[in-house]
Amino acid sequence: MRQLTLIRHALTEWNASGRFQGHTDIPLSAAGVGQARRLGKHLARLEQGVDRVYSSPLGRARQTAEIVFPGRDLVLDERLKELHFGLFEGYTQAQNEAQPGWAEWYADPFGRAAPGGESYEMLRARALEWMSTLPELPHIAAVTHSGTIQMLVSAVLGVERPTWRKRIFLRHSGVTRILLRGDEALIERVNDTRHLSREGGDPFAD
Repeated sequence: MRQLTLIRHALTEWNASGRFQGHTDIPLSAAGVGQARRLGKHLARLEQGVDRVYSSPLGRARQTAEIVFPGRDLVLDERLKELHFGLFEGYTQAQNEAQPGWAEWYADPFGRAAPGGESYEMLRARALEWMSTLPELPHIAAVTHSGTIQMLVSAVLGVERPTWRKRIFLRHSGVTRILLRGDEALIERVNDTRHLSREGGDPFAD
């Protein structure tokens, strides 16, 4: 049984302000650096060794990977990038609602590409292509993005057409794991954020 550990990048200022990032290259915020450091300590203490580390080439993912897996060589792969939101990048949803093409895209973001960008169907195709080409190593980790992880998990669960309003919640620096054996794939955990918990407190109060 092989392990595929998927990590959502840590927080950025655009995440905190609700702006669509997509392919726009935004660095981690100070809070995000703190999240990544806590995750790195958690994985070093509790997790088995990782044989290879992949990362989206976007700075927020690469920076997270460098903090979580210090000193490791990273395999950067374009297929791990977030959805390209095209003309909607840099704006909040409230601002985008006034943009031409928003209503049509929002009604079917899986099947319809954002103006100047991608559809989630296109994202899922490239993410699955990446997963299908992974070497058969015992444990692979990848630092990537919310949309990318959601598309991989939905495919493993057999959800043919994920919708915008029925998604999988993934917190920044959250850990999701898929177990692989031949053609079999099992979801072992989703959005594990134990490293963000304060002793005796709310695991989402960070």
